[in-house]
Amino acid sequence: MRRPLARTLRTSLLLVLLFAASPARPAHAVEERAWASLELSGVYYDPEQALRDVQGYGLHGGFFLNRFAGVEALVHRSAPDLETPELGSATFMHYGGGLFLTPDRTRWTLPYVYGGIGMAKVERKNTNVSESKSAFHFGAGVIIRLGEWLGFRLDGRDVTYKQEIGPGRATRVNTFLVSGGVTGFFMGRSRDTDSDGVPDNRDRCKETPQGAVVDASGCPLDTDQDAVFDGLDKCPGTPKGAIVDATGCHLDKDQDGVPDGIDQCDSTAAGVVVDVRGCGMDKDGDGVYDGPDQCPDTPKGAVVDSRGCPVDSDKDGIPDGIDACPATPAGALVNAGGCPLNPTPYERQMLADWMIRLTDLAFVPDSSRLLPEGMARLDSVAVVLRQWPMVRFEIGAHVDDQPSPAYRVPLTAQRAQAVARYLFQNNPDINPKNFSLTGYGDTVPLVKNTSTANRARNRRVEFKVQNSDVLSQERQRRMSFGTTPAGVAPGTSPTPPPPPGQAPGGP
Repeated sequence: MRRPLARTLRTSLLLVLLFAASPARPAHAVEERAWASLELSGVYYDPEQALRDVQGYGLHGGFFLNRFAGVEALVHRSAPDLETPELGSATFMHYGGGLFLTPDRTRWTLPYVYGGIGMAKVERKNTNVSESKSAFHFGAGVIIRLGEWLGFRLDGRDVTYKQEIGPGRATRVNTFLVSGGVTGFFMGRSRDTDSDGVPDNRDRCKETPQGAVVDASGCPLDTDQDAVFDGLDKCPGTPKGAIVDATGCHLDKDQDGVPDGIDQCDSTAAGVVVDVRGCGMDKDGDGVYDGPDQCPDTPKGAVVDSRGCPVDSDKDGIPDGIDACPATPAGALVNAGGCPLNPTPYERQMLADWMIRLTDLAFVPDSSRLLPEGMARLDSVAVVLRQWPMVRFEIGAHVDDQPSPAYRVPLTAQRAQAVARYLFQNNPDINPKNFSLTGYGDTVPLVKNTSTANRARNRRVEFKVQNSDVLSQERQRRMSFGTTPAGVAPGTSPTPPPPPGQAPGGP
C-alpha cells in the first residue's frame, strides 16, 4: 500500500515541477510585493510514520525582497488516522520559513522553487504522545495570476525530519505535500503594463510606447498632430500638415524653410526667398525670384538679365521693355519713356519734313563707293532709323548733270543700294523690310545745275517717310511721356552726357 502512494506522490510532484518550468507568458509590471496563500493538500507519509495518507490544509505568507527572491512562512495541519496494529487518530503540524526564488516576480505566470527550515509536530492521541522535531522542507510550484491581486497556486514539497522508532534509534522520514489553493497579493501598486504612469484599470491605451506623454486616460498626446507622440517628438511645434520623420521633425527637401506637406512648391531653388506656401517671391515682378535677384526694385515691365537686373541697351537709364525709344544716342537726356528730350538734327528734320536729306553725300566720283566722311553721316542717320523702327522709308539717290546721261539712273540705283548695304551691315537691329530703294538719276533736281553749289545740292540721298500716319501717332505717344528728364532706374548705368557744345548723336 505504501508503494502506490509513493508513486502517486512522485507523479504529482513531477507534474508540478514540469508545470513550474513551463514558459510563462511575458506580461510585466505586476507591482504587488506580498502574498498569502490558502491551500488544500494531499499528504503522503513515509511507512515508518505509521500514518494513513490524508487531506490537509495550510496557510502561506511571504514578501518579495527583490524581483527574483522573497521569504515565505507557512503553517500546515492534517489529521491522519493511525495504521494498524495501532488504532486511533493523530495530528500532524508543520511550521516553517524559507527562501522563495522565481525568475521574475513581475510576470503573470510565476514559477518558483522553495527551501527552508521549521518544525514538524506529530501528536498520537491514543498514547497522548506528542513529538516535535526540527525539519527541512523544499519544493517547487507555480502561481498563475488571475488578476492583479488574485492567483491560483500549485505546490509540491517534501518535509523531512528524524523520527524515533525505538530507544536510541532514529530514522529520517519524509512527508510529501501536493497542494493547490488561492493566493492573494498585497502591498503594491495597480499594474501599469506600459509604464506610462496610468494603472491598467484606468488605462484606455495599454500599449503606449516607452517615453510617450499621456493624458489622464493613459492615451498618448500628440499636441502638434504629426503622428509622433509628445515625449518622443523631438520637434514638438511642427506645423499642422507637415511631413515628419520618425523623430517628429519636419522634412524640407528643397531647404526653403517650409516643411514638405505644406510646401506647394517643393522644388524651390537654393537661396530663393519663399512665402508661407513655400513658393518663390518676386516683389518686383521681373521673373527673377527674391534672393537670387540682385536688383530687387526693378521697374515693372522692364527686361532683366539672369541676375534680375534691368537690361538697358541704349544706356539711357530707362530699362528695355519700358523704353519707348530703345536706340537713344549715348548721353542724351530722356523723358520717362526713354525718348530724347533734345532730338538730333536729323531727327528734327524727319519730324518736320517727313524726310532726312543728305546733300552731297561723299562718294568716290562716278562710283557707288562711300568715302569715310559719307559713312560718318550715315552713322548719324542710323541713330534716327533705329530710334523709329516702326517707320518705313524710301532711300532715294540723286545726281547732277555731270555723269553721262545713260549712266545717271544706274549710278543712283547703285548708290541707293550701297547706302542700304552699309546701314544694314553696321546696324543689325534695322529691319531691311522697312526700306525701299530708288535711283532717280538727275530727274528730280532741287535747283538748276547752273553752278557748283547747285550741283552739290542736287547730288543727294533722301530718306522719305512712307507711313506718315504711323510716324504721327508714335510722335504723339512719345510726347505724352513729358518733357522732364527722367530719373535713373535702379540697376542701370546710363552713359554720361557728352561735353558741353557736343550734341549726342549729331552729324
